Amino acid sequence: MTWQEKHAAEECALRTRQAADQITAESITYCSDLLDDFLRTIGRMEREYLRAVREGEGS
Repeated sequence: MTWQEKHAAEECALRTRQAADQITAESITYCSDLLDDFLRTIGRMEREYLRAVREGEGS
């Protein structure tokens, strides 16, 4: 293997790792967005429940 071939192979491996890192980062961001949406929904449901309980006690 010549120096140029070795250098080209290392460059290809680096690009592959960078692409994998990018995919991982996007996956984490996507999961984080899903978690944020879930927590907002749970918070909204909890507020609605507590409001309904308070309104039920007042009747």
